[in-house]
Amino acid sequence: MKRRLAMILALTMGITALAGCGGTDSGTGDNAPAQSSTESTAQESEESAPASSEGGEITITMVESLTSPERTAIIREIADKYEAEHDNITIEIVSPPLENADNKITQMLMSGSGVDIVETRDLTITQYVNNSWIQPLDQWVEAWEDKDTLTSAAIAAMNKTGGEAYLLPYGFLWRGLYCHKGWFEEKGMELPTTWQEIHDTGVELTDSSQNRFGFAFRGGTLGHQYADNVIWAWIGTDILANPDAGYYLKDKDGETIFTMPEVKEALEFYKSLYTDCSPKDSIAWGFAEMVQGFVGGTTAMLIQDPEVISTCEASLEDEEWELIKFPTGPSGQAVYPNGFAGWAMASFTEHPDEVADFILYLSNPENNTYFAKNYATIPIHSTAPEIDSFFKEGRFAIYMEMAEDSNTYRCATQPMMYNAYATYKAEVDTMYQKWLTEEISTDELMAWLDGFWVDAYEQEGKKY
Repeated sequence: MKRRLAMILALTMGITALAGCGGTDSGTGDNAPAQSSTESTAQESEESAPASSEGGEITITMVESLTSPERTAIIREIADKYEAEHDNITIEIVSPPLENADNKITQMLMSGSGVDIVETRDLTITQYVNNSWIQPLDQWVEAWEDKDTLTSAAIAAMNKTGGEAYLLPYGFLWRGLYCHKGWFEEKGMELPTTWQEIHDTGVELTDSSQNRFGFAFRGGTLGHQYADNVIWAWIGTDILANPDAGYYLKDKDGETIFTMPEVKEALEFYKSLYTDCSPKDSIAWGFAEMVQGFVGGTTAMLIQDPEVISTCEASLEDEEWELIKFPTGPSGQAVYPNGFAGWAMASFTEHPDEVADFILYLSNPENNTYFAKNYATIPIHSTAPEIDSFFKEGRFAIYMEMAEDSNTYRCATQPMMYNAYATYKAEVDTMYQKWLTEEISTDELMAWLDGFWVDAYEQEGKKY
């Protein structure tokens, strides 16, 4: 028991001991549930007023990004408890459809009205801060009675942008490898532990005539992040200038990794995962299609976040599948994003004290642990395993094992601190699709990647 408790404490308190694990891609863009809904008590932004009050009555409007009916219900449950304790406050939850939630949030923030609390992700925080759409929470966090149990990962994510607490994270998402155990048993193969083994076993398991394929490839939105995982597994994180700026080389004054022969080798390997053992239509797959491909029995392996655990539990028999640790590459490292998201306060809210109080309530140890368990994220408080044994049991235990081995399991992310990142995110998946369909060569893709980030460095300077 003591050993298992030590493991969960290593996870929750030691995440930032892993290189660059203060934040990531994941992003969280990769972690969005497949379904979406609009909370019945919420209205569209033009019909809502932020933290409005009449005669002492206050309405706090919060907007979600990673929406799903199940998750909204969890937040609503916590909000109802808060309302019961605060007679003069009403919490409205706006849940735009997942596919355009971030665009909706941007419109609301640009209008300067309609929202008090914004779900903010690793992929969006730089934009929100640069445009002064959200404000620091430091004065309230400093006075918060629960601040001392925040994990080092939570503190790092909280202060990731400009050294100020522009959000209070609600959890973290690491990736793992989901496998159909029966497929491997039929072939007498062990479950893979490396990227090369994923490819080789994937080829053996592929039978297109039976619509069975080895790997759930992500070629659609945010697919380039999976290429990054492979690249960093090939070169390791020790040569990076900063794991949070994972395209720049250490001590090279803005030179990028995209001129390295090892990166070319990694890219060509990554392409082989698509050509050799993935469905052809996976060039357009996003989160929902990847997960459906796995639970629907089309693909043998899937790399995804812990939220897919509940999907597998609902769709598959327990003996049919397994979740194992993230694969390593030739560097000996397994490198993945430490996706995070959290709650931020709109800069134009009229009731900052009340808004901050509700954010802290959402984030207290009991509520955050409850939310993390039901949404399958790594919680932000070191006391989570004492509150709920879920975090030291079952399939979630692989993340404890990964946290114990910081020499092998590392985090890295794209240089999201650059303003150029917004343009990059809008263009890069199209470039990768052109490459996957042979419209451009590997050398041409690398030249584009290198040119983009060299130019960003020249225009904006060193920002990491």
